Amino acid sequence: MARTRLGTHIGVVVDDYRMDAADPGFRDFVMELLLQHKVVFFKSQHFSPATFTQMVGALGNKEVHPFRTAGESEVITGISPFQPYPEYPEITGLYHDEKTTGNLNSWHSDLNWREEPPFASVLRAVRIPPTGGDTCWANMGKAYDSLSDSVKSELAELRVVHDWVQIYRRAFKGREDVLREMQERLPAQSHPLVMTHPLTGEKVLFSNKVSGVRIEGVGDEESRRILDLVHRLAWRPEFQCRFRWEEGDVAIWDNLATQHYAVSDYAPHVRKMERITLEGMPIK
Repeated sequence: MARTRLGTHIGVVVDDYRMDAADPGFRDFVMELLLQHKVVFFKSQHFSPATFTQMVGALGNKEVHPFRTAGESEVITGISPFQPYPEYPEITGLYHDEKTTGNLNSWHSDLNWREEPPFASVLRAVRIPPTGGDTCWANMGKAYDSLSDSVKSELAELRVVHDWVQIYRRAFKGREDVLREMQERLPAQSHPLVMTHPLTGEKVLFSNKVSGVRIEGVGDEESRRILDLVHRLAWRPEFQCRFRWEEGDVAIWDNLATQHYAVSDYAPHVRKMERITLEGMPIK
């Protein structure tokens, strides 16, 4: 088994290792790598959907995306949610082709708008385009460390409102009653802008431009200034790694400590990825 660092501050690639849910040391091995490197890439796994769900289940409790493919009002083509396997609703398909081109090319974390956002996401490559389709990750703990003491002090007690509506609003066009119902089921959530990671204790910047809509208790202009400052830090290459996928590869990342960006440079080719998220925990 070989391990290769991918970026200076984030990412490790593991070769010649078979992920096995039946291995009693599997979870501890993965968690140690995950908390140290933030994102871990396992080469050449080639799971079936059943084996994929078993493997992820060995790491923790799996979540089903709250916008399930259960009714027309809750489906957004080409992004989550899309469950390609009715028997495995926890698997979300991220499928793109010439008709549904890549649209995940914004720095984000997964489902920050949940009361307890997912701790980790697990993504497997089912079909990869001949060129392009990489994914980038950013270490938001290192992004926080880069700030001056005065800026850290300014951000210390702030909270961010995360809301899914700006992501999924177009799915409810002409159905405002359904939108209101979903907002009651899944209200916007407030999370600390500087979060203490529940497992590592490190401080990380916990907002992104996809779901972070405003800072509580300040005016719109000041809120935008602060959020722009924080969100742009994910763009800095110093905090990033970039992974070129091959079919069968699996990535596991700490969703609380990172952001990611799916590079949409492969149209009109097909790219098929499948994701399972692990349930979150209280954050502060």
